Order: sequence, then C-alpha cells, then structure tokens
Amino acid sequence: MTKNKNFSNQATPSVIDTEYQDCNFAHTNCIDDAGQKKGVRIFPGDDTPRTFIDCNVTNCEPPPNSIIKKANGNLTGPSIIERMVVVATDTVTVDGNSITVDEHADRIHGSLFEGVYSYHATPIDIPREVK
Repeated sequence: MTKNKNFSNQATPSVIDTEYQDCNFAHTNCIDDAGQKKGVRIFPGDDTPRTFIDCNVTNCEPPPNSIIKKANGNLTGPSIIERMVVVATDTVTVDGNSITVDEHADRIHGSLFEGVYSYHATPIDIPREVK
C-alpha cells in the first residue's frame, strides 16, 4: 500500500500500486469530452482495479471497478469541478476610469458514486470568496 504521496496532475502516478491511502491524485481542471465535463482518467490504458482510501481524487476518473473509500474527506466519490468560471461581470467606475470586475465560481458538474458518474442537469456553482 502506498501512503501519503502527492500525484496531483499526473495521469500515470510515479508509484504504481493497487492500494493508495491519503494520497493526492487531484487534477486542477476537468476535461471536456464532447461538451460534457469529465474527470481525467488516471492510469490510462490500465484497467487494473485499485483501492483509494481517503485520497483526493477531484477531477479524476479511476480505473473501472476501483474501490473509493472516503474520497476527499467525504463518503462520496470524486467530484468533477470546473474551477474559476466567470459567472458574472460588472463594470465599475473609479475616479473616472471604468474597471471590469469578474465574479468567479467553482462549478460542480457531478460526482462518482459506487463506480458510476452522476451528473447534475444544471451544474452547481460555488462562489469563490474575494480575498
């Protein structure tokens, strides 16, 4: 079992195993497949089922028949999230100068539960906090 490793944004992780615990496989963004947002296939071309225990698998599509236990700190599977989506634009004037301000959100398209992706008919926007 491989524990406590960071494989973020790697399609094929640098350590090949069948069980992972507390590892990060997350990808920054989902991919667009014919207009539908999907997770990045990890271990492409390798259908060996794997077990992921308390791993971050955001924007990932694990091999078929893999077991995901408590992904991302939740009991559900990985989420498919499009990050920093512009959801509104506003123009404000400061000292006679017009400035365009974009409002961003993370858009949740769906999640993997018991090996099957479930997509929302309308994606859910989670507003980003302005810092």
